[in-house]
Amino acid sequence: MKSQKFGIMLVLISGIMWGISGILGQYIFLNSDMDSIQLTIIRQFVSGVLLLLISAIKKDEKLFSVWRSGKKFCSFIFFTLTGILGVQLTYFLAIEYSNAATGTVIQFTYIIMILIYTAIVLHNKPQICETIAVICAFCGIFLIATHGQINSLAVSKESLIWGLSSAVCFTIYCLYPQKLYNEFGLINVIGWGSVLASILLAVATGTYSFPKISADIMLLSVAVAIIGSLFPFVLYGMGIGILGSVKASLFVTVEPITSAILTWLCFKTRFVVQDIMGFVL
Repeated sequence: MKSQKFGIMLVLISGIMWGISGILGQYIFLNSDMDSIQLTIIRQFVSGVLLLLISAIKKDEKLFSVWRSGKKFCSFIFFTLTGILGVQLTYFLAIEYSNAATGTVIQFTYIIMILIYTAIVLHNKPQICETIAVICAFCGIFLIATHGQINSLAVSKESLIWGLSSAVCFTIYCLYPQKLYNEFGLINVIGWGSVLASILLAVATGTYSFPKISADIMLLSVAVAIIGSLFPFVLYGMGIGILGSVKASLFVTVEPITSAILTWLCFKTRFVVQDIMGFVL
């Protein structure tokens, strides 16, 4: 019971941190010329380097083992591109095309994907509360995306596409890397994956310079790396190890609640009744 409570605490802290980082990201987009790609590069590189420094200080013998892993290196690359790079880039793109609250809620349709995967592939029949959570999540995203009008979208297509893409990537992050964590260490996998993802994204997009930004925007960008990647990705990975992916996904729903409240408080964003109902669901 004690470990379960500890796992729940880890997941709740992760969700709150992700919610805060989304708000910081939205503020950066509104008050500077930095875009999603540039912020993602900074976020991943800073958090990755810090994690590897922690591993080095601890004198972890597995620090470089992922680079000598042979066949499992392909699994590591897949996780890097989807579970690390994919999650963060698509999430910020969803925010850039809408706002932190909407982007976060759309991303959270990953709960539906996890339950479907565990039911079909792992043959784990979902509990009643889990089924109800899936129905609520579907109704919530429907209200936010359409405002109840089936023939029209209340959010941009880009926001919906990137938000759902982020949900797919986050599903992979939750379900895929446990064997990698067990063999190479959670901190090492996320640390090297984050650094590699930042380099690959910079090369793929030709992003070798950044716009001139003020000192406060730079500090906020570093804060996004620490609050949005360094701590929550590690803590949530630990939480999944204790609770399992399905149970962890239900408790981390504190993230969209955090995002919605902070979006309203910080940006005075007006939500219509359908939006509020969608957030609640």
